[in-house]
Amino acid sequence: MKGPAPGLRLLVVDDEAQILELLDLTLGLHGFTVVTACSGPHALDAARHATFDVIVMDVLMTPWDGFETVRRLHAALGAAMPPVVFLSGLNRPEQVPGLVTEYLVKPFRPSQLVESIRRVASSGI
Repeated sequence: MKGPAPGLRLLVVDDEAQILELLDLTLGLHGFTVVTACSGPHALDAARHATFDVIVMDVLMTPWDGFETVRRLHAALGAAMPPVVFLSGLNRPEQVPGLVTEYLVKPFRPSQLVESIRRVASSGI
């Protein structure tokens, strides 16, 4: 396993407070700077006010699901849109055209998430 990821800023989005807290703690312990959002609208607001290296997003959320949230983020951010790691209990990966994404099916190991984040962060986007 590689060391911490100093300087990588993550936007982590999930509408379940306990999952969001767990992701915040876990990713923070791996050296990431984490900003959390509890919904798609909150994620859009956060992304308009700060820049992120990677977005980690749950798929099943309300009022917007993860894919709709990413579409709206992409419309707002354009070329500044960071890569996305989707998290879902559904085993049916989808891609948003034009974006580098990864898709992890729950349950996953924290090390899998960390490696996915590093992989998409180094993808050149």
